Amino acid sequence: MASKWETANQQSGPAARDPPRRSTQDDRLGFHRPTIESTLFQLHVFRAAISTPSTKARTSPSTSGSSSSSSSCLANGGDESAWDYEEIILERGSSGLGFSISGGTDNPHIGDDPAICLTKIIPGGAAAIDGRMKINDVILKVNDVSVVNVPHSAAVEALKRAGNLVRLSVRRRRQPRSPRIVEIELCKGNKGLGFSIAGGSGNQHIPGDNGIYITKIMDGGAAQVDGRLAVGDKLILVRNLPLMTEKNLENVSHEDAVSALKCTSDRVVLVVAKTDAPLAPMQVVGQPPTTTLLQQTPLLSQSAVNLTTHHSHQPPSPNPGLAPLDVSGAYDPIEIPGALQVSTPRAVSEEDIARTPRSVVLSKGTTGLGFNIVGGEDGEGIFISFILAGGPADVSGQLRRGDQILSVNGHDLKHATHEQAALTLKGAGNTVTLCVQYRPEEYNRFEAKVHELKQQMMTGTLMRTSQKRSLYVRALFDYDPNKDDGLPSRGLFFRYGDILHVTNASDDEWWQARRVLATGEEEGIGIIPSKKRWERKLRARDRTVKFQGKSPTQDRQSTLERKKKNFIFSRKFPFVKSREDQSEEGSDQEPSAMTPSESDSTSLKEEAVFSYESVQQIEMTYTRPIIILGPLKDRINDDLISEFPEKFGSCVPHTTRPKRDYEVDQRDYHFVASREQMEADIQNHLFIEAGQYNENLYGTSVASVREVAEKQGKHCILDVSGNAIKRLQVAQLYPIAIFIKPKSVEAIMEWNKRMTEDQARKTYDRAMKLEQEFGEYFTAVVQGDTPEEIYAKVKEVIREQSGPTVWVPAKDKL
Repeated sequence: MASKWETANQQSGPAARDPPRRSTQDDRLGFHRPTIESTLFQLHVFRAAISTPSTKARTSPSTSGSSSSSSSCLANGGDESAWDYEEIILERGSSGLGFSISGGTDNPHIGDDPAICLTKIIPGGAAAIDGRMKINDVILKVNDVSVVNVPHSAAVEALKRAGNLVRLSVRRRRQPRSPRIVEIELCKGNKGLGFSIAGGSGNQHIPGDNGIYITKIMDGGAAQVDGRLAVGDKLILVRNLPLMTEKNLENVSHEDAVSALKCTSDRVVLVVAKTDAPLAPMQVVGQPPTTTLLQQTPLLSQSAVNLTTHHSHQPPSPNPGLAPLDVSGAYDPIEIPGALQVSTPRAVSEEDIARTPRSVVLSKGTTGLGFNIVGGEDGEGIFISFILAGGPADVSGQLRRGDQILSVNGHDLKHATHEQAALTLKGAGNTVTLCVQYRPEEYNRFEAKVHELKQQMMTGTLMRTSQKRSLYVRALFDYDPNKDDGLPSRGLFFRYGDILHVTNASDDEWWQARRVLATGEEEGIGIIPSKKRWERKLRARDRTVKFQGKSPTQDRQSTLERKKKNFIFSRKFPFVKSREDQSEEGSDQEPSAMTPSESDSTSLKEEAVFSYESVQQIEMTYTRPIIILGPLKDRINDDLISEFPEKFGSCVPHTTRPKRDYEVDQRDYHFVASREQMEADIQNHLFIEAGQYNENLYGTSVASVREVAEKQGKHCILDVSGNAIKRLQVAQLYPIAIFIKPKSVEAIMEWNKRMTEDQARKTYDRAMKLEQEFGEYFTAVVQGDTPEEIYAKVKEVIREQSGPTVWVPAKDKL
């Protein structure tokens, strides 16, 4: 029944969709409902969960026509978990509070429910400006006066007598939240994926839902190290890298899900549905199977009681004791000064926020503006990442996480850096006009960064980012973050040769980086050890190694003596088996006239330490030469030319020996007229490598390699030492240098059945010394169990590194 303060036909908006009342007598009599209006702005607001009022509503049976939908304001319908509670303070002013009510014991609004419901919000009034009250909100208290189970007139009187500051205790039906779909890449460690799952068709974890859910995160597992996966997350799909095979986990059995997850590779992408609200305990069905995804661990089963003990449906909550920070940097949250870095549940649903730009006016208070920002790197935009409880942003109810700030008081921030945005916000004055746009999809890119920084704040290991540096590097070692005990936050897995975009290299110990794919796209984000930290760690390890034989000093002296005696470069000639090659064939014999090779030196110099190489991307205008080092190189070189003669070739060498009758100049050799001329060309760096045999000089010139690379358009196969790699780089003929790294002496013997153990050991030692001396110049390091596997990997490296754009050493060194 309507009050005589507002005609029934004035009701509009969502109230018009309410179920029909039992009687229309009030409409016929033209009675009015009370209208309480105000155009004044609210003075203050407290967002706090409140307990159920001490004066409980009577349970009244509703009629068959009553509604229990989310749009209903039934005070007694459903369980308490279906309701959100809120306390709001409004300032009345001279024109009221700005909303209409209906209901009461003498005039139920819906069925027999006596709740006092909000039926209309007056545009421009205090309630509309405040923005948090909604149609169908149930008013429980006005100041300290309960309006539960009271006549309509009593509620009206309580509102009239409430004074200028009116504290309203309200509740509303909790709106279901749409899940966010995110992709999370995990790198398996010794402890596997490190989480438990439950659910599946026939074993539903949630009634009516065949989904696979995360029920526990194991300490030390990949999921815990990564930090983004949470209890309650729903697994949608699992994808193996780098093969990109996928398994959809929707509507599959529990056993199929377990099998798909156990058969994953070292790098796994999980497509996950995340919900902000925890699942209600009543949703857990009895004894679903729960599987723990640990490496080499039997499947574990848990009852529903165990799941509750694990708090399986409670997502990690923000730390309420987190002290505010004021830092700057590419991905550091800027805290516009406020109290706690905790965001309370928002009253605004995702459907309420338009995706078009909108204007929001905030007035700074003692807590500043009350939100945090992320972004500002590479023109990606500035996004709101946290709404601080009780601050102006929270009070207004008009901002939410995922809003991109387009401008502040007319100052364009669409392409601003993080520092520029922070300074603009801090200097914006007391009244700040924001132009924002809700872009949740774009904001999801920052989820990993935000989590990482929260972890760093909690552990006190936030990187110093006041002087950011961004660069591209090539990794010269393999890195598994699961094996790094000192890692302060989520690490980034990478292999030797991977290109990394270091987005922040300002810290002495840890850098922030992404992996760069062959397509040029970037994936993953995490912490990696800095150049300084990694090299210090390796040197500390190497100091524990005890060398035998000649001292490093003696070896360096002997090497210098050889350099003084021989102006020539170290050379292993194509027409003579080198010492390494002879060992592969089972013989220790080598040509007596062979010039000693630096790479064959027995030097035990202090081991070089490799970390990262600064690189730049260039466009190839030629076909890159190929240098393969290590065991099997001759076999692989021959196989490449035999299988792909149209793609691979060899260059014509130079020599000072006289031409024989059957030889053709520039086909068999470039015959040099005099030794003096060739010596001068060598000293002028026109040769990538040269040597002496039977008093004659032989060598491979830069011009010969360029002839094959540019004019013939083929990969020039070069049988040279590691020294030639750097000389080709200087000549801007960047080779694809591949090192075949044997796994063991036994592996070498398996590759060549004729080789003795002693010969295999010498070959293995030479390979290790090659890596030590030239490791920083290798494009890739290839390992395998069989020659066929290694050959296939070599061809794949060549395919990936053939252009048209490639990463090459940069002029600026780290």
